[in-house]
Amino acid sequence: MITGVALLLWLLPLRVDALPAPATERLEIVALQDLTDELRTRLQIAERVHVTLVDHNPLVMSVETLAGRAGPFIITVDREFIGELNHDEVEAALAHELGHVWIYTHAPYQQTERLANDVAMRVVNRSAFEPVYEKVWSRTGIRGNLIEFLGPPSQH
Repeated sequence: MITGVALLLWLLPLRVDALPAPATERLEIVALQDLTDELRTRLQIAERVHVTLVDHNPLVMSVETLAGRAGPFIITVDREFIGELNHDEVEAALAHELGHVWIYTHAPYQQTERLANDVAMRVVNRSAFEPVYEKVWSRTGIRGNLIEFLGPPSQH
């Protein structure tokens, strides 16, 4: 498993092992924000989306608006959970949350996990979502059905 710091090292070509924890975390947030911005662009989401790390998020990752009904949006990420994910899984998890943003701004009354994943799978391969769901279910103790959330695996 790639830890949060190792993820950062993969995303940013910097050596951060000598930096104090707050500086390391700031760099990790920058890397997550950069990846979020890249995915947001690829999904053609115009609204600004901020990323923040927290000590505990019972949903592991979630998105909401900062100012009521209008953006900008904020993705809140459980610090320990994100450290359990490799780069492809981080990308899938962020794309999923951005899928919720896309729905909120295009079809707000159709908000579902499946639709958020359908949007996210425009830019991330379905296979990257499977281990993310397994890790979410392991962490939360709630089990789901991959076919229900992701649709059937591609036959290609």
